[in-house]
Amino acid sequence: MENAALAAEKPRFIRERSFYHTLLTIAVPIVLQNIVVFLTQMLDTVMLGELGDVAMTASSLANQPFFIFNMLTFGLGSGAAVITAQYWGKREIEPIKKIITFIVLLTTAAGLLLTAVSLCIPQALVGIFSPDPDVIQAGADYMRIMCLCYPFFGFASSVYTTMRSVESVKVATVSNIVALVVNGSLNYILIFGKFGVPALGVRGAAIATLSARLAEFLIAAGYLFFFDRKLHIRLSGFFRFDKLLIRDLFTVSTPVMLNEVMWALGTSMQARLLGQLGTEVVAANSIVSVVQQLSTVMVFGVANGAAVMIGKAIGEGNMTEARNRGFTFKWLSVIIGVLVSVFILLLRDVAVNFYNVSPEAKELAHSMMLVASIIGFFVSISAVSIVGILRGGGDTKFSLNTEMFALWCVAVPLAYFAAFVLHWPPVLVYAVMKIDEPVKDLFVWIRMHGTKWLRDVTR
Repeated sequence: MENAALAAEKPRFIRERSFYHTLLTIAVPIVLQNIVVFLTQMLDTVMLGELGDVAMTASSLANQPFFIFNMLTFGLGSGAAVITAQYWGKREIEPIKKIITFIVLLTTAAGLLLTAVSLCIPQALVGIFSPDPDVIQAGADYMRIMCLCYPFFGFASSVYTTMRSVESVKVATVSNIVALVVNGSLNYILIFGKFGVPALGVRGAAIATLSARLAEFLIAAGYLFFFDRKLHIRLSGFFRFDKLLIRDLFTVSTPVMLNEVMWALGTSMQARLLGQLGTEVVAANSIVSVVQQLSTVMVFGVANGAAVMIGKAIGEGNMTEARNRGFTFKWLSVIIGVLVSVFILLLRDVAVNFYNVSPEAKELAHSMMLVASIIGFFVSISAVSIVGILRGGGDTKFSLNTEMFALWCVAVPLAYFAAFVLHWPPVLVYAVMKIDEPVKDLFVWIRMHGTKWLRDVTR
């Protein structure tokens, strides 16, 4: 129920320097981490783009299962972080240790399962997204190698995501920088055949990605067991389970996990739609996606900072401060959204001309970038509100319901209708695909007007 006394108070916009100092301490390393991840993916796109539309499209579509798995691990880790951030506010370490070790085990096991499936039916998985036999063959070659990284990625990703909740964010940035160097160097050597190594093309890119994920895993494991000074997790801790904590974890984390996985599936459905519209459409979307990711690095840095800071305030028992923080982050998301839109417009021509793809793909990317600049404003609001404010407040079920309605009941069916019934051009289909963002914004702003989103999910 809504707290009447809290609801009667008018939330205020926080102006104290200490608030923004804490936000920068959490957000800046995450922003740097996201920039490094962006540069890693851009290197793959640019280098494979030199081989033509087929190679670029094949790697993009073969990465769809990994994209879904990435969202699964992020969802589980983010759901765990909702609880651990509140326990961190209470300064209760043991529950945090038990939750983190369980999530790491779970995501690693899920990675092993997905690796087995990907090794067995790579052509079938790529064939879901494209009917082009050349794309399917190249994508299957890529997937057979790259899928070996899933369990290592599951371990590292869940460690880094959950450790954010205890304000340990720098190690992830270091890990991503190492991965960038490994991936970029091996991409250059293996894709094009430098220093006497045979040119492996798409398979070379997969080997480089696998090597980078292994490096991330080694750094995550080393930090967790030998360098972390906050939690002191040991290997024996992975075999101690607390049934009540696990039940709490799934109560809070399941909506977040379903949210991320269903969003990833919806995005994959949209990728499948674009794949049916033509190889040049997928290539154009790959270019636009890279620019979108770069433009939103600040958005997700602030969103993660919001989740930690709001969750910590709730854990400390200060609901008024948690609500004020939510109010402040809500309006910060508007300011950042304007910056995102301007940034995409400024980068539009430079980004499109940077890639060696067909003239048709470049023309499409140029038009789609204009749509992306408008949608970027709404992405900022939805990301900070859902990933940051509502999750930090423990309101994970509402976030799930909002995302699922906007994506699966609005954006996906309307996009397929526009493409295959109305036969609209790809740019308009792309615009319809993104309509879920303003729809989500409407619902979450109404929710945040009250106090029902503030929930203490600890025991």
